[in-house]
Amino acid sequence: MFTIKKIKLVVLFIFINSFIFSQEAESFAVEVGIESITYKEDKYNISIYLINPFNPIAGIQFKMNPTDIFVIEEIYGGKSYEAGFQIHKNKKGTILGFSMEGETIAPAVISTGPDKFKKNIVLNITASSKNIPEDGILKMDCVMASKKGKSLSTKFIPFDLSNIIYLDK
Repeated sequence: MFTIKKIKLVVLFIFINSFIFSQEAESFAVEVGIESITYKEDKYNISIYLINPFNPIAGIQFKMNPTDIFVIEEIYGGKSYEAGFQIHKNKKGTILGFSMEGETIAPAVISTGPDKFKKNIVLNITASSKNIPEDGILKMDCVMASKKGKSLSTKFIPFDLSNIIYLDK
């Protein structure tokens, strides 16, 4: 039989554990990463995924780091295209997207499991490069905006450039 003292101890234990684990886990509204980079016919295709399980996204901004690896030639497809976003870019790796009609990228339906990256491609990039370091890491500075124009906390998962898939071999 449970006594009041035992119940208090159990409640205290649960409270302390939930506090400890909430302090250890960083909380992000949006996860962004590179699903894959493939190489074919002198061009690289970079597929960017965006997992936003909670908030519609009204604006996206990416900047590749380092900036001297890829030269962006074209941006196409993905959830940003489906939402009617206008995409602007420069050759050094900055990408900006938004909808003039106020459309948003809906929250991700699939945010876990083996298909979570492929099902959440936000855009694809066609790029060229003459300088791919085999042991390099590609990162992106990311800003995601809510419909109210507020910045959503975003985590980018770095991509190991040794994982590029060469389809011409």
